[in-house]
Amino acid sequence: MKIIRLFGLSFLVGYAILLLFSCGQFQENVSEGKDNLKVNNSIYTSLIKKLTGASSPILYQIKSTSVQEDNLVSYGFNSSKSGKIIYAGGCFSSSINAAKGDNHILFIVMVEGNYENCSIQVIDAEGNKSDTLHVPTFKLDFSAPELSKVRDFQVQGRNLKMEIKVNELGELSYNGNCSGNLRKIKKGISEILVSFPSDGQFSDCEIKLVDASGNTSEPLPLGTVRIDNTPPILQEINPVPEKIYTDRPSYAFTTSKSGTLNFKGKCRGNVEKAVVGINHISLLLPGPGKYKNCTMTITDYSKNKSRPLKISPFEKLGYNS
Repeated sequence: MKIIRLFGLSFLVGYAILLLFSCGQFQENVSEGKDNLKVNNSIYTSLIKKLTGASSPILYQIKSTSVQEDNLVSYGFNSSKSGKIIYAGGCFSSSINAAKGDNHILFIVMVEGNYENCSIQVIDAEGNKSDTLHVPTFKLDFSAPELSKVRDFQVQGRNLKMEIKVNELGELSYNGNCSGNLRKIKKGISEILVSFPSDGQFSDCEIKLVDASGNTSEPLPLGTVRIDNTPPILQEINPVPEKIYTDRPSYAFTTSKSGTLNFKGKCRGNVEKAVVGINHISLLLPGPGKYKNCTMTITDYSKNKSRPLKISPFEKLGYNS
């Protein structure tokens, strides 16, 4: 059997050599002969590798690309043989040797942009080169996103309503004694609500934008924000006498906050504003009769409205009564 195998091997090698010579000798065109000689030489090399048991390394991916800190890109592949790593397509690494089995490398790239043509090959100690293993496309972004306020904010209760503009999609972070209703944000102008925990004055709230590559924008400070969500409290201290003849009776009340007065019913006030503390006003009456449904409220300068204060009932008598 060994003799038969050796005979077969010798026959195939001899046939390949004769094929090379025949292709080189019987070409009418010299340049065509050289091209065919190269092709046949490649066939001969492959044939010899198969006959002698030589094989190229086989590569396959075990971990896709992932952007790490400092914009290093990790990647994993498996090689059936050890050897030297050949990089192409603008990607480089400090790893120059591949071990048999799993390999984890870091691509070192210094220019931001899309990397679509990166590839690797492994060449073993005998000079056998693997097929090209194409690396999945990845993007490097070193630029910080931009975040700005579009117009002045509006305070609504304990919330601050505002519009902001960003130049790329990302995630908002709120720093200081505040929080927000929006985390993920798209490119362009968006409306957000920033919330504060209580009434008071806040000056440490700021917003940042973190893009998909982990770059952080300059902070957007909100400045000093005054939150007032407490409604005023009204209390009657000097009611109108039960029976009167005047059409401008005196009335006194207290308010916990300054603001604008509003009357309902048949009563009206001679003033529109009230200040914190005790206020003395006159009620304006349209004529004789019983006044049972008069109420008043006050709205402070943060637009907080008090509960209605019912003015104690009274009766205005006619002069002939």
